[in-house]
This record gives sequence, C-alpha cells and structure tokens, in this order.
Amino acid sequence: MSSDAVDADSHDSTNDKVKVQNKPNVIQLIDELVSHINRTRSVFKVMILSSFILAPLCLMLTAVFIIHPFLMHRLLIRFPELGIFLLFFIGVSVILASIWLYMGLNERRFLSDWDNKYARYKLLKNRLDNELGKSQNGAPGSN
Repeated sequence: MSSDAVDADSHDSTNDKVKVQNKPNVIQLIDELVSHINRTRSVFKVMILSSFILAPLCLMLTAVFIIHPFLMHRLLIRFPELGIFLLFFIGVSVILASIWLYMGLNERRFLSDWDNKYARYKLLKNRLDNELGKSQNGAPGSN
C-alpha cells in the first residue's frame, strides 16, 4: 500500500512539472502574436488596396445615380417603390463605403509604421536572446 502512495506521489509531481512546462509564457505569447500579425500583413495590404479601389468606385457610382438629372426622377415617378429602395440602397452604400475607406486609411497608416517597428523588434529580440544565451552559458554551474 505504501508503494501505491509513492507511485501516486511521483505521478502527481510529474504532472505538476508537465503543467508548469506547458504553461505559456507571456513573452512567448506576445512574440507569437507579433509574428502572426507580421505573417498576415499581406492580407491586410489586400484589404487596404480593396478599400482604396472599391470604396471610391462605390462613392462615384452613387454620385452618378444621385446627380444624373433624369434617372432618379423617372424612377421615383414611374416606380416609386423601386426608387425608394434605390435611395435606401444608395444611402447604405455611401455609409458603408465611407466606413471601409476610413478603415483602409487607418490600417494603411498603421502598416506603414509596422515594417519599421517589426524590424526593430526582431533586432532587439535577437540581441536580447543572444545576451541571455551568453549570460546563461557563462554562469557558474550551468551546462
């Protein structure tokens, strides 16, 4: 019975060590997040490019519908339901296109600084890793 207790204690201490080793480090999590953002940067660039092309195109198209002298007038007279729906659709399109363009401008501003910040981050991280590696290797009693 005492051997069962010893086995249970050694099993529990092994599980505790595994839990401590599997527990993520905050610095490692931040490093993984920064690396993930850098990998998905191209997706963000495509989104920014689409906002710079599609949003102004949508705004120009809605301006043509609104400014054209006879189109909206004829639609509202001959097909009032369709004209009201088209006005609602144009309003929603203008709002969404404006939001999309604003988001694209903000993301463009962020990503323009991101490359420099990420390069500096990697340089400092490598420098810190090298210094920590040297200090751990040179410490007495370390292998």
